[in-house]
Amino acid sequence: MDIRQLKYFVGIAEAGSLTEASRRLHIVQPALSQRLGDLERGLGVKLVVRGRVGTALTPAGTELYERAKRILRQIDYAAAATREKAGVVEGVLSIGLLRSLSPLLSARLFGAIREAMPGVQPQLRVGYSAELERLLHKGELDMATLVSATAVEGARGTVFSERLSLVGSRERLRALPRRPRLQDALAVELLLSPMQPAHRLVMDASERLGLSLRILGGIEDLSSMLELCEQGVGATILSTFAARRAVQRPGLIALPIAEGGLERHVRIAMAPEAGWSEAMLVGESLLARLLSEAVKRS
Repeated sequence: MDIRQLKYFVGIAEAGSLTEASRRLHIVQPALSQRLGDLERGLGVKLVVRGRVGTALTPAGTELYERAKRILRQIDYAAAATREKAGVVEGVLSIGLLRSLSPLLSARLFGAIREAMPGVQPQLRVGYSAELERLLHKGELDMATLVSATAVEGARGTVFSERLSLVGSRERLRALPRRPRLQDALAVELLLSPMQPAHRLVMDASERLGLSLRILGGIEDLSSMLELCEQGVGATILSTFAARRAVQRPGLIALPIAEGGLERHVRIAMAPEAGWSEAMLVGESLLARLLSEAVKRS
């Protein structure tokens, strides 16, 4: 088993078919099939099952796929670290950003990385905290912004904490206090999606407090949810950064919720298996600075 075999195998697994993999890997299909066969014979196990519509991994193939990705990632880290010793900073820097932060950070972070390290290719991925943490531990991200239930101390601890806000039309929220408690939200019909971490936090808190929120339903897509809020269908609850963008829509206002325990603590986490390269350390510093600036602006 060699590095090229692993690269080809990962390519087949991610493409879902030998035809697509041969196109992506720039190798003719018979040669790719031969490489796969050599790998399977060398290991003495079947890695891929071929069907009419593509390929699927066997349990053994799935195990090798996860390990191969980490091995190839480590090889990339080793190559980058070696080049850095010669004063060359280059390669791919993969960063995961929370959905609520991406509109404020993505373009700025991309530009800052390119300016500081012209030889580095930033790859920014957007997702919820649990998804980004999973990708981080699988070795598919170098670093990510994650949400913790409690503040984390230390050099790589919490970058900032943010409260949640009730967002809706001025007409719907005008009878509420300027800093409502969660109990005050009982007077409003809410649009909450359990797919959104902030909404799950609210649902869990309401259950602990014995409150029965008036939930109409929810949409995972924030833009569609805010459109319904503008129409007066209901109100929703968002993080500070998401609420800041929401109130740019005409007719929407945001009321910070004065309730203990309804906070999100955002931190930067680094890939656990990575030998942190110069590019990663510079990227982390830039991300922390831009996060701090975004907090001040909000």
